[in-house]
Amino acid sequence: MLIWNHFCSYFISVPTNTTFWSVVELTSWQSPAISLIQSDTSPDRLQLIMSEFNSASCGGVPTVSDTFAVGTLWTIDYALQMASVGYSAAHVHTRERGISYNLFTPTQGSTGDWVTNPPYYALIATAEILQTNDSAGGVVVDLNIANSQNDKNATVAGYAIYDPKGSTVERFVLFNYANVSNFPTESAAAATFALPTNAFSGSKTGAVVKFLSASGLSEKFNIAWGGQSLVGVGNGTLKDNDASWAVPNQRMDCTKGCSVNVPAAAMAVVFVGGTNKLNTASTATNGTQTTSSSTQLASSSQSSSAQRNKTGPLSITSPVLIVLSLVGSLLVVAL
Repeated sequence: MLIWNHFCSYFISVPTNTTFWSVVELTSWQSPAISLIQSDTSPDRLQLIMSEFNSASCGGVPTVSDTFAVGTLWTIDYALQMASVGYSAAHVHTRERGISYNLFTPTQGSTGDWVTNPPYYALIATAEILQTNDSAGGVVVDLNIANSQNDKNATVAGYAIYDPKGSTVERFVLFNYANVSNFPTESAAAATFALPTNAFSGSKTGAVVKFLSASGLSEKFNIAWGGQSLVGVGNGTLKDNDASWAVPNQRMDCTKGCSVNVPAAAMAVVFVGGTNKLNTASTATNGTQTTSSSTQLASSSQSSSAQRNKTGPLSITSPVLIVLSLVGSLLVVAL
């Protein structure tokens, strides 16, 4: 668990299992202000904006802020958690060369290449997760998987991204924070999320799953989004990577429901609302999964927000197999 760092005092640790619970705790400290804003139902009510955030104050903490676990996964998780409780926008802080939580490291002088750091992958993934063609934005709901909002040891988490009316799911975002070193095999550390057929408002025969993965929780460079990476790339153009840690896109036949296997540690985004223009994948047949890398996406993040869904549209059948079941239209309000 990441413990928030105030006033430049390095009281931060990442134990053997990175957990989701810390983002819930961090967003809750502004609950009184959030409740006050949401009590105003007028169309011109105030918007709640996080003017600056990152994993730790005063430039971050080496070996923590610059890792896949915190710089990438945690940053996305916190951004989505802020959206789920009522923030309408959030600004990620970055500084001069040599700072641990920077998005990238520029050249020193006029020679050499720029180096991409873990937080940059968080921004490009969040931009795609929250993309919308509607100026009203979307609705982000914390699914409270395995009681992750209250369990400090939870290693799975998930969000549903709804349309502006809160009636149709566009994307599921699924986190597996488990540390492979705590399990006998890599497959034992994976988490399987089962999606029912009624979760899909778009095509059930070609649902795209896109993974954010790395070679480990403490990794700083070997990180991939949709099977593409910026490791060894100095011009900012994502390139296909066939390394085992670069999990490629999957296209799944979900006519009768389907299961998404998320390796440890990684994040998966399931596009359930129809064809996504920023993703391509080969066609799957006979209920099998096939893979391909994705085309690249927009480069800027767009936040949305909603009141937290209290009903918990989720049922759990076991610690590993997580079954998502949709309830009726959510009583949420998009800012």
